[in-house]
Amino acid sequence: LASPIPNANGPHVSDPRSGEILESDINWYHNVMTLLRNWFFVQTAAINPEAQTPEFKDAVMGRLIRFVSSHEVGHTLGLPHNMGSSVAYPVDSLRSASFTAEFGTAPSIMDYARFNYIAQPGDDGVALMPNIGPYDKYSIAWGYRPILGKSPEEEKPILNQWILDKKGDPLYRFGAQQFQVIDPSSQTEDLGDNAMKASTYGIANLKRIVPNLIKWTSEEGKDYEDLSDLYNEVLGQYNRYMGHVTANLGGVYKYTKTYEQQGAVYTHVPKNLQQDAMRFLQAELFATPYWMLDQNILNKIDFTPAVEKVRGLQVRTLNQLMSFERLARVMENEAVNAGAAYNIKQMMDDLTQGIWSDARGGKAVDTYRRNVQRAHVDRLIFLLQDKPAAPSGRGAGNAVDPDVTDIRAAALDQLTKLAKTTKSGSSDALTKIHLAELNARIKKAIQ
Repeated sequence: LASPIPNANGPHVSDPRSGEILESDINWYHNVMTLLRNWFFVQTAAINPEAQTPEFKDAVMGRLIRFVSSHEVGHTLGLPHNMGSSVAYPVDSLRSASFTAEFGTAPSIMDYARFNYIAQPGDDGVALMPNIGPYDKYSIAWGYRPILGKSPEEEKPILNQWILDKKGDPLYRFGAQQFQVIDPSSQTEDLGDNAMKASTYGIANLKRIVPNLIKWTSEEGKDYEDLSDLYNEVLGQYNRYMGHVTANLGGVYKYTKTYEQQGAVYTHVPKNLQQDAMRFLQAELFATPYWMLDQNILNKIDFTPAVEKVRGLQVRTLNQLMSFERLARVMENEAVNAGAAYNIKQMMDDLTQGIWSDARGGKAVDTYRRNVQRAHVDRLIFLLQDKPAAPSGRGAGNAVDPDVTDIRAAALDQLTKLAKTTKSGSSDALTKIHLAELNARIKKAIQ
């Protein structure tokens, strides 16, 4: 299929009375190989010589096509996406050649698990691509294995028992696709059971890729289009890691159960993991990621890309982190779990302390940090004065009324503290006018 969007899909038509699949197809978009090239490059090139080129060998691309085709065949047989599959494996197990040879990189090829971005240099023989896994085989057996001599009603207890036989085993867990991510254990494009640890490994690999981008994309007689495309893919992969981690803050796990299974379906992410997520974001995002600002690359692909690229990445995550919906879940966690929760004041205090760490004591604040501080004040004023848009789309949840929650009070508390911080001044001229401007805006907002 010709399309500006690189993709593939496997739709089917089923009889709603019986569930029988009557017809199915695999639609293969003409440019999906570009998508595969980009994924495989940014996720594996740091350790994989086969990916260190803008054009892969036929054998490599053939394996990538087989991976996507297997996923789409799953759809034609009735299997939905299982985004909760990849969380089954410990992060460090995905650096093991023996483990990945036996279990692959995720228990299901129906997850958007992609390629093994966790593997590091020296992890010889580790698998980089997912395969059809134990969940897929189990799911096909559940849907297609004959139960001879039984009516549909008589089959139900047998099918239910097959589910109970696997209860509590993470290899057979199903996690639905989310269009508004609330459950951090059921995300797209992620690997492993700890997003902070997995993303730290992933960023380490991106840091290895960036200095080699010019060498790995150079072709005689060609311009810098591949360099531009793959540099932006690095930024896109980095942004995915920020999303995987952010989902832990105010996150709620969903582990579907039947009545025969014990325990809660919905549980809040533990406090220590939420604090780990905040520390990660402070270290890897809000502290300027200078490693991606390679001027040998930037001066070949755009006019003034550096400041805006970093600002865009930081503001996007900051606004997601400080959304009304996420903060409402943070408050719900405190109401349910009291002192065991990471509450809204703790979260806001930690965020402010990190973002403003270099604005105290008259220090000079550089362009990148001024941008993130300005964005932080913008968002706090938004939380203080505005109302959230009406939720839309699947899984969007209910509207939050900030006037009857602690959200506005928490924003006011932070702005009041920042009114003092921004009043401190600086001997650096640009920092001085930056702080003065923000101080004026804060005072106007809180009056």
